[in-house]
Amino acid sequence: MKYQHYLPSLLLFSAAAAGLSSQAQDRLTLAPIGRIHVDGALYFPDKNGFNDGASLPEIRTGVIARYADWLARIEIGYSYGKIGMKDVYIQRNLGANDYFRAGYFIPQFGIRGAGSASYKPAMVPQISESFFRTMTRKIGVAYTNFSSKHFLSATAFVGGRSLTLTSTEQGRVSAGGALRGVWHPFTGENGTLQIGASAGYETASHTQLINDGGDEEASQGFRTYSSAFPTTVSKVPMLEAHVTDAVGDWRISPELILSKGCFALESQFYYMNVMRHHSLPSYTAVGTFGMMRCLLLGDDNYRYSNAEGGLALPSPRTLELVAGYNYTNADSNASAIDGGISNDWSVTFNYYINKYVMARLRYSYTDVRNSAVCDRRGVNIIQARLQFVF
Repeated sequence: MKYQHYLPSLLLFSAAAAGLSSQAQDRLTLAPIGRIHVDGALYFPDKNGFNDGASLPEIRTGVIARYADWLARIEIGYSYGKIGMKDVYIQRNLGANDYFRAGYFIPQFGIRGAGSASYKPAMVPQISESFFRTMTRKIGVAYTNFSSKHFLSATAFVGGRSLTLTSTEQGRVSAGGALRGVWHPFTGENGTLQIGASAGYETASHTQLINDGGDEEASQGFRTYSSAFPTTVSKVPMLEAHVTDAVGDWRISPELILSKGCFALESQFYYMNVMRHHSLPSYTAVGTFGMMRCLLLGDDNYRYSNAEGGLALPSPRTLELVAGYNYTNADSNASAIDGGISNDWSVTFNYYINKYVMARLRYSYTDVRNSAVCDRRGVNIIQARLQFVF
């Protein structure tokens, strides 16, 4: 629990934020933030790691400070007995529609790639999002610009391990960048059309070694990609690819959003290529997902958020149905890496009780084959969640 000694101070700071903000609205405003997820799950067949139960997979607390055009955010999370940093950054608003950000955050990559996991339409992140590491926080800088017709975000970063390991311990720090651009020629009550793409590159990870001469040096580059079954109560590995002699990875991801009235479609495709030293064949992997969304009660059309580059959250007292499919192929015959192949079919009901509370129920069937970390199997999962986010 590396950050546990910071938690009491942060909790006290958050508790005092409301009172302080009321006294300093003309100078500095502080607002507490946090979230709690309460999950339960049933599995059938429930064996080989799957056990019915309940969990609190997400508990967070933090604070947002605002002064003029400046914003600072710090958030700490507790999950499965571990305390760790979440978003920690400083942001400068350059205008009404653009800003600069520096710190520890998720770079923009794909539909809601940098958004809160609490508001994924299918309740949990897509398997492809997890495997391709599109939601990993990095230390970096980013510029974002948006309007009624476009959304653009560019990020430069160092590897995610830089928050917990010094550059000496890493041997050589990985670095890279990500770019997301979308065009939405029309949005609103008459419907939404959005076409976009994301691209990213990151150099390989390393560790520190001591060579035969007693000198420090960096190990050969490597990259590791993995994903567990899409559930928060039981953690069972499903896909994994460990790529040795890696130079770095390229990722490309086109995206599409369509909406009309109470219906919406969201889809995204992933392609990744990991280049390697010594003329070894590259490792490649692909994935895709599609979601059909429908408003059953409450709102009668999907709204759009220019600032997020995607559909906005439905209004309170709205019931939504989401039917989705996700395919991930982590096998690479050329590089002889059996990462696995998975399919995931899901149906999710989301009820937006109010602006802070949401109830969710999800059924999914997930199968996997050709995986080095999991036997061929298929699992039915029923999950429920009550979440509070402020």
